[in-house]
Amino acid sequence: MPTLLNTLATEDQLANSPSRRDGIPPHLEDELRVYGCQLIQQAGVLLDLPQRTMATAQVLYQRFWFVSSFKHFCLKDICMGSLFLSTKLEETPSRLRDVINVFDFLFQRALHFSKNKPAQELGNTRRNLGAWREDLAGHDQNLISNSNGRLSPGFEASDFTYAPRSYFSQAFYDSKDAIVISEMQILKRLGFNVQVNLPFATMVNYLQLLGLAEEVVFISQQPVAGLGQGRDASADDHDSRKKVGFAQRAWSFLNDALQTPVYCLFAPHVLACSAIYLTAMTSEPPLSLPLWPEPWWRLFDVSRAELRVVSAHILRLYSEDGPAGRVKERWGGLAELAEKSAVRKWLEGRETSERGEGMIQRF
Repeated sequence: MPTLLNTLATEDQLANSPSRRDGIPPHLEDELRVYGCQLIQQAGVLLDLPQRTMATAQVLYQRFWFVSSFKHFCLKDICMGSLFLSTKLEETPSRLRDVINVFDFLFQRALHFSKNKPAQELGNTRRNLGAWREDLAGHDQNLISNSNGRLSPGFEASDFTYAPRSYFSQAFYDSKDAIVISEMQILKRLGFNVQVNLPFATMVNYLQLLGLAEEVVFISQQPVAGLGQGRDASADDHDSRKKVGFAQRAWSFLNDALQTPVYCLFAPHVLACSAIYLTAMTSEPPLSLPLWPEPWWRLFDVSRAELRVVSAHILRLYSEDGPAGRVKERWGGLAELAEKSAVRKWLEGRETSERGEGMIQRF
């Protein structure tokens, strides 16, 4: 039986998403998408779910916001609904109360950090929090995900104590209702098109065909630079480089790409080739792949323009000015905007501020 194709968003849906039509700035929408994906990844790790389940949940989460607005739906509820639905689709069942408890822990911890270590300029959400550091998803110094997804050594929560909810409390029953309703809304608004074909297996097949499955490359310990901006390898740089498997590096790029909308914009074979392309270009020195008699990517029905667009989306994650760089989990992330009421209040405050500035300019 042939595999169903992924549902892809159009250019108009990308440029004019429901959130942007409701007045939410593009940078805030990007940050809320990244924050939700990080929460799903963290919750999946704590629930001991396989990576494919977490990846499917993040793709469903990203798809949902192409047809819905953060103004009308709660980020927290959609995160829970996406992961709970993914456990069914991938046949990795998890108890409803475990999902609720894990997300409650993550949000309570995030709110705790947000209150005790408040970020600057919360109003415009462009908080200069430095580079995105290692978190539960298991990122190394280059912010590349580890394949095992274990807790990172740098994560500290010693100043936070979590008190679980009672199973008979009204708050727990409200969360049960919220997660079931969210799951129904995801199915309804996506038209039950919830099939998700992930590019990981495709990428491994491509690596075997190119003879790169066992290849080992050197990468810089410094944050990933843009394409063509890598440093020249020399004897002095050997201490700042480390050796990794080509397949592991490409796999990590695909994991990190889940925080971007590329899984909703490109077919799996394009993402697989993009991870290979990006791995080769960011190695030190860059690894040459066959370009004669035809570029290697044409063998897989992919254009160079598609490779560069996907690579740009992924590399943006590693920039301090990118959406992931502005969402720092240790400072509470965007937990303050996890409720739709908080997003509406933020929009009202922004509109009031803009009206006030307009009146000042007229006078």
